[in-house]
This record gives sequence, C-alpha cells and structure tokens, in this order.
Amino acid sequence: MRNILYYKGYTQYHNIGDQLINRSLLDYFRKFSKVIVSTGGMPLFYTDALALEAEERSSAYAGNFHMQLLLRALTAVFQKDTRIYFLASPPGDQSTYSFLAGCKYFLSGGLYLLLYLLGVRIIKIGFSIGPLGRMAKAGERFRALFIRHYYVRDSISLRFVQTMGIKQAKLFPDLCWSYQPTTYPQNMDIPSAESPKIMLSFRDGVHSEHPTETYQDSLVSLLSQFVHAHQEQYRFQVSFQVASDATFSEFLYTHIKSFAPVSFMTEQIDLADAFQYQSASLVLTNRLHVALLAAKFGCLPVIVTDIGRHVKIKGIFQDAGLHPLLLDTQQAPTDNLTRLAGILTNRQVYLAKIQQAEKTYAQLSTNIMNHIFSS
Repeated sequence: MRNILYYKGYTQYHNIGDQLINRSLLDYFRKFSKVIVSTGGMPLFYTDALALEAEERSSAYAGNFHMQLLLRALTAVFQKDTRIYFLASPPGDQSTYSFLAGCKYFLSGGLYLLLYLLGVRIIKIGFSIGPLGRMAKAGERFRALFIRHYYVRDSISLRFVQTMGIKQAKLFPDLCWSYQPTTYPQNMDIPSAESPKIMLSFRDGVHSEHPTETYQDSLVSLLSQFVHAHQEQYRFQVSFQVASDATFSEFLYTHIKSFAPVSFMTEQIDLADAFQYQSASLVLTNRLHVALLAAKFGCLPVIVTDIGRHVKIKGIFQDAGLHPLLLDTQQAPTDNLTRLAGILTNRQVYLAKIQQAEKTYAQLSTNIMNHIFSS
C-alpha cells in the first residue's frame, strides 16, 4: 500500500517548541508515508528546521497546496493501492473565544467533508484544546465528524472534547517526549569553582485571553523570592526560547539584577544550540517545550505558573506523574520555597522519572502510529 500524507504545517515559526513538535511528528510520518508539506509562505529557516527534502515541499509541485491535495485525492479514488492522508492542523495548542475563529472552523469543516467523501483519512494529533467559545465548540464538533484519527496530548483536553461530544478522541503523548537531539557537545566545560546554574525562561502570560498584569506580578514576586533564597548556592541566568519572550525576559533580568547577581542570554535558544541547557542543573519556566527540551540535556525542569489556568502544562505533567514539579504562583510563597528545596535535593530522582516517561511515551507513540497507518 502506498501512503501519501499532506501536512498543513503553518504555525508560529519563531516558537522553537512548535518547530520541535512539528519536526518530531514529521520524523514519525516519514517512517510510514511519503510526506508533502504546505511550504507556501514558510520562511526558509523553518523549512530547514523541519529538514524537508525537495520532494516534500508543496512548492515543488504545480498549484497551491489544497488544490494538490484535492486532485491527488480524486486520483486515488481509482487507485486501490494508494491511501491519502491529511494532517488537519499542526500539533500545538488550540484555544479561542473568537466568534470569527468559530466560523472558520465551520469553513474548514466543509473542506474536511469533501476530503472525507473522497476517501481521505484525516488526522488531528498532538495538541491541547480549550478553552473554546460557543461558536468554536460548535465548529470543532462539526469538523471532528470527518476526522478519522483525533488525538489530544493530555487527559484534561481529552475530557474536554469528550464532553463536547467528540467520542473518537484518544490520547497521543506530546511529541517532545520522543524527540531525540542530533549530535551536540558532551560534558560542556564548566569551571569547577563556579556554582551550579539555574536558568529562568518565561513568557509574560498564560494565554492571550487572560490579562497578564496580575499574573506577572505574582510570577515575578515568587521568582524574586526563589533567587533571594538560593543566590548563595546557585548562579542564575535568564534565557528565552521563543522570540516573543525577549521583552519580558529582559524585564525579568533587569528586575533581578537590581538585587542579585544574574546573567542574560541575549540570543534566542533554538534547536541547534539547545545543548546550552546542559550547563544548568535546573530551569524554572512556564513554557512546556522549554521544560521538555531542557530535560533532554539533563536539566531538570520546574514549572512555575498559575497552575489552575495553565491547563495545558498541568495536564501533561500530571499525566506523566510529574506533578511535584508544578509550582503554583497562587499558593503561599513559603510552601513553594519548601517544595523547590525538596526538588533540588531530589533532582536525580526526578530526572530518572522524566527519562522513564520518555521511554514509555516513545513506545506508545510508535504503537499509535502503526495503528493509524494500518487502519
């Protein structure tokens, strides 16, 4: 059986986490299918990050991406040895209260219906979902009718879509769990006289629908207390993995510098130099893929955020049995300081738990992929 998968890969190109999970998903798909990615309008650095071959780029063929998909699906109706797959949307986070976005869900559902009638197997995989406004919920329910393989990446999202009536939904682990870095420097030379390092990598809010001022105040207050409590034992460094975090990172650096020694990594960390994380014992962050990518290099991630509102991270860490690494800015600072001290003491124990989760999820992901392309 010949499999051809059309991959609609538009995303936040400067978000290294999105680069990471899209690259991981493509690496899986390539094992089972020929892949064609919608490269029209994509920046070159992003297509390079995905390691796309010439024949994997939609720009190598006549017509736009959707026309290529429709014509190939129509042809495959008469070819019993060919299956056409369509990745409905890239992995990541889906949440909106926008009425207009909900209308767009219905429009895309019309395309899904047409593809469904042509026998295309539609996939939606590796994403968190919610909250959604009323129109968006209705639109998502409609287009899910035509999605053959619907996989969310955490149990909170699973319960959310099941209550919406999307009964075929199942779990697929976040794609960062099974990502394997390419070659990188081993055992970076760190002067023995220096204290171990803790990195700070933060966005300025949970998501766009919530005001950030109150969130930032509680976050910065707690981080300040962390630095105060541990500045004698650890060095601190502010870094950022997403370009849009640069402004808040500089603010955080300036704030901490006013009362404690701290350095600032002015260049964005990308996949090519993510090995920078191995120079740190710990990273405090409110970004999921900072946490999971840093762990690949032996840097223990600790989430510091409003856990009640940061549902995506909460669900993924709880599912992996890593809830002790979630520190809530809405809890008493003294409780969080005590918990952080315990995490630092048991760092190797938690790293071992992460490594076990990676192995378990990698096997589960492979099993699911085998199911998708055999059914």
